Amino acid sequence: MAPQPQTIELVLRERFGHAELRGPQREVIEAVLAGRDVLLTMPTGGGKSLCYQLPALLLEGLTLVISPLIALMQDQVDALTKKDIRAAFVNSSLDAQQRRERLERAARGELELLYVTPERFRSTDFLAALPRLRITRLAVDEAHCVSQWGHDFRPDYSRLSSYRKLCGGPPTIALTATATPRVAEDIVRLLGLREPLIVRLGIERPELFLAAARITFAEEKLPLLAERVKQLDGAGIVYSTLIRDLEDLHVELKRVGIHSIVYHGKLSPEERRRAQRVFLESQREVVLATNAFGMGVDKPDIRFVLHAQVPRTLEQWTQEVGRAGRDGKPSWCEVLYFEEDLAIQQGFVEWANPSLEYLLHVYETLRGWGERIATKELDDLRDELLIKNRADNRVSICLKWLEVLGVTDGSFESHDLRVVRELDPSELPDAVGSEAKRRADLEGLLAMARFAGGHEECRRVGIARHFALPAATTPCGACDVCVDAATWRKTHMAERASLPVGETSSSEWRRGDWVRVDGRHLGQVVKVEGEGKRVRLVIESAGDGRQRTLDPHRAKIEKLAPNPGDDSRRS
Repeated sequence: MAPQPQTIELVLRERFGHAELRGPQREVIEAVLAGRDVLLTMPTGGGKSLCYQLPALLLEGLTLVISPLIALMQDQVDALTKKDIRAAFVNSSLDAQQRRERLERAARGELELLYVTPERFRSTDFLAALPRLRITRLAVDEAHCVSQWGHDFRPDYSRLSSYRKLCGGPPTIALTATATPRVAEDIVRLLGLREPLIVRLGIERPELFLAAARITFAEEKLPLLAERVKQLDGAGIVYSTLIRDLEDLHVELKRVGIHSIVYHGKLSPEERRRAQRVFLESQREVVLATNAFGMGVDKPDIRFVLHAQVPRTLEQWTQEVGRAGRDGKPSWCEVLYFEEDLAIQQGFVEWANPSLEYLLHVYETLRGWGERIATKELDDLRDELLIKNRADNRVSICLKWLEVLGVTDGSFESHDLRVVRELDPSELPDAVGSEAKRRADLEGLLAMARFAGGHEECRRVGIARHFALPAATTPCGACDVCVDAATWRKTHMAERASLPVGETSSSEWRRGDWVRVDGRHLGQVVKVEGEGKRVRLVIESAGDGRQRTLDPHRAKIEKLAPNPGDDSRRS
């Protein structure tokens, strides 16, 4: 018998700190408690996680959560443990002993939620422990990854149906921020959901203003982005596909007196963690990022999300703008439409869809190396296949498929990659080398281009039609088609008070920065200690090599370009 409503309310209030449930949360939670399978599509920030986390405290046994990213599950577990909820994760960031200890805790019934990646089901240790875990509920986060039509298809997700059987076939809730009808059908079919409750919502958040700006010349982009950031106070995210564009915008914002943080995959893990930490703790920081940023970022007061290029799909855009305004206050979401950017995204589509012939070429190359494979690196394979662009992801996708199918074991990173059996092309899933998937991906890009390039239809109506959801018949009052964008912005958003040009925020200092101290002494930052107002810089003098520790809030320290050049050395 399902718990009574007051039990749900008590847990909601005392364990999660919420006064009431929102939207369809009650219907979904009651379905989970009743043992039904569920497919929930709810916008980012809508409260999807609560729909399996709260029942986990009321149901006996363990809720096993499949989550795609290590950083995402770590953030979720940290947030739960702060609420005294018994949750843990098991992934490759832990050593073998730590993983065993956490699995033992789960087997003893000491955990209510256990987070794993789908790859964990290929671990012999995890499979050995699985029969002792009393799994009463399975939650599949980012469930669109199950579908070959999803905008973030991952091979391991495609095997979750068999993994679910290994867990004893428990009732399952699949969750995603965005899913077209085709993707929703795929999720139900591939996970084997039995007569599921299906709840699909669009962007039903009136606090988000949705806009698109068409630009004609590439030179217009940076000034427009800089101007928009100046017009929008508070914390914000600017997404860009290309790292060099992020760096150019960082320089442009600094020129007009606005500090920003750059976040992308070429930074070290520590640099990325520090950037995310600074952003989360700030009220006005602007982060310039690739789409790697944002998963698991639980920051309610993000006031704007800008896209310097059209994303690859409308699903991706709606997911990323959903990170704004989770506190219910007005927030600005805008994408820049420049036709030449479509060619960049088209290239990414091609590089995300290796042909069957390409995968076989990767396999034959690995097999041909024989024992020499132990001395090879990923770049050696890329060179062998004549891959020149670092964004070409076909090799990584092929390697993942070979690993999932058990054709290879180990990895280039750990220098233990090996071919353990022959590949029979007939065993490859239809998704590999699928021309239909490539065509669907291109159609997704076209839908995004039509949305961003058009200005005749209410933005929310266009989104609802794309996802086959009911749409309002009256103007939404919060998009650039229904109302004047500049008027809405001036009415609802505060303007940013920029730093004086040349002033540097403490969070911007990095090891390797060249600086001038007291207007005369040239040096280089060799260490950054502390954070925020407690930051200290260890600066090595370019003249005599001596090191001094200085407080940038007290000393006069001017940050210079990365290579100060002969003129600055002579001064």
